[in-house]
Amino acid sequence: MADDLPPGVILPEVDFETEQLTVVILFEGPRRHEYSQVQAQLLANEHVMHTIGLASQGHLLHAGALIDEGSDPTLTGLGFSRLSPAQLRPLIEKDPAVAAGMESYRLVTYSFPKGGMSFPRAG
Repeated sequence: MADDLPPGVILPEVDFETEQLTVVILFEGPRRHEYSQVQAQLLANEHVMHTIGLASQGHLLHAGALIDEGSDPTLTGLGFSRLSPAQLRPLIEKDPAVAAGMESYRLVTYSFPKGGMSFPRAG
């Protein structure tokens, strides 16, 4: 995944192995406030089902909700994947809540000491 880093990104040289994960950061989308409570709940339910599907297919290692009090934009979720951002992006864009503009997302690469994180349910 190191080859998938944006141009100009410099990672420090360290004397231990590192690994990278793609982190999905979800936040309120531009159309979030256009939906009624019922519509928003339906989209949220569809989002969860989409996320469960990505995890069961091995595309996401872990994902969950964020409870964010007062930032702008309000963060709503976080997920981790071994896929590159280019591989993960089309899967996230198919999320019903993202497609509807209720959620927006950003993909970032997280680099850390190898073995420093594990996801037991990720197979």
